[in-house]
Amino acid sequence: MTDTLFDPTGSSQATMISYAPRPATLEGLRLGLVENTKHNSESILHKLAERLDERYRIKVTHLNHKRSSSHSVDEEAINQLRRKADFVVAGVGD
Repeated sequence: MTDTLFDPTGSSQATMISYAPRPATLEGLRLGLVENTKHNSESILHKLAERLDERYRIKVTHLNHKRSSSHSVDEEAINQLRRKADFVVAGVGD
């Protein structure tokens, strides 16, 4: 019997990505929220939105509820977020 040693490391390639341009200010922007159905996710998002409103007069203009935390945001929701929000925060609870 011979011993076989497996190398668990894999190769990876660096991928260049482009980030969305940052706004000059947060003042008065429209906020989209994506709630992932985990416990406390929506509460955390609403608390964050409240603080952003107090500090920057940011208003929530769209709230999306995912089917479950493992599902992605569907195309229709993405299109609504693009139309109604200047930026989006996705929430994780638990």
